Amino acid sequence: MEDYAITRITPEHYGYKDRGIVKWFGMMLSDHTDALKREKNEVTEIEGKEEMSEMEISQVLHKAYTMDLPIAIQANTIRNGSYYKDVQCKISGYGNGKIHLSVIDGRRTSCTIEEIRNVEFMDVLDWYDKLK
Repeated sequence: MEDYAITRITPEHYGYKDRGIVKWFGMMLSDHTDALKREKNEVTEIEGKEEMSEMEISQVLHKAYTMDLPIAIQANTIRNGSYYKDVQCKISGYGNGKIHLSVIDGRRTSCTIEEIRNVEFMDVLDWYDKLK
């Protein structure tokens, strides 16, 4: 009977250094991106709030502007059978038939009073907590 030795050669023997979890980052990133796209495309049902008259909307907007209070505006627009999420903002001014808004995420936009379905005051603490 002959004696023989078994030699096991591993990638480390040739200088390969395992990068551990780092080698999976590319796969995790693409999976994460796909999940975010799917989440963005999902339609969340947003119920329409009580439709306010132009007079009621004007009163809330006036008070919000003069006292610099944050508000949540629901647009009078339906997309795929659902209303858009409320726009959390402050009124930065008005003119030329437009209400100019400073949105909580730093953007600026404008709308007309006819485009507003409902407007309500936000808790001031919610506004400042989200700005951080």
